[in-house]
Amino acid sequence: ALTSTHMHDGSPATLEEVVAHYARGGRYSHPNKDSRMQPLPLSPEDKRDLIEFLRSLTDVEMTRDPRWSD
Repeated sequence: ALTSTHMHDGSPATLEEVVAHYARGGRYSHPNKDSRMQPLPLSPEDKRDLIEFLRSLTDVEMTRDPRWSD
């Protein structure tokens, strides 16, 4: 998996910021950045579509279902 420590510190506040981070290719000078992580050529429409797709994966009912809780 391609990793970026920036994502693990909780600094992006929104899904839009997360997508923008990966579209940029992460932090360019971070010492722990995987060398395979490169900018993604996403148009504004691509970014919008990706964000909407990721939001469609959220199932609030499942997260509140007692069958799946501790």
